[in-house]
Amino acid sequence: MKKIIAGLMIAASMFTFGCSGRNADFGTVDMSKIEAEAPIVKTTQEDVTKKMTDLKTQMDKDMEGKTGDDAKKVAEDYGAKAKLIQSEAQNKLKASLDTALKQVSDEKKLGAILDKRAVPQGGTDVTGDVIAKMK
Repeated sequence: MKKIIAGLMIAASMFTFGCSGRNADFGTVDMSKIEAEAPIVKTTQEDVTKKMTDLKTQMDKDMEGKTGDDAKKVAEDYGAKAKLIQSEAQNKLKASLDTALKQVSDEKKLGAILDKRAVPQGGTDVTGDVIAKMK
């Protein structure tokens, strides 16, 4: 599935670059390096870990003395809260990445920035620039 998506991304970028008068320069990013080195990723992970630990502590207190349907309801409520915490963190990271990609693309006058894994060759590696802009 990833190969199909990567192929579609490449085909779409070739179509865009080849059929329009736009700038054909494009950038590439190493997503694994961004995940490993961007400070916002680490701080967000630490924040999620703390919130999940606090949530677990609170759930354990609320579960005391509860059995059956009452315990199931408490567990479901806290499961929903955990999903919300994770979703908010993902949205925060996505927004930061999208903003950084847009800024780098505009500054370097790139037609697109693609995942390095989807590009067999070529492109300008802008991973460091993206990491520096992520806030």
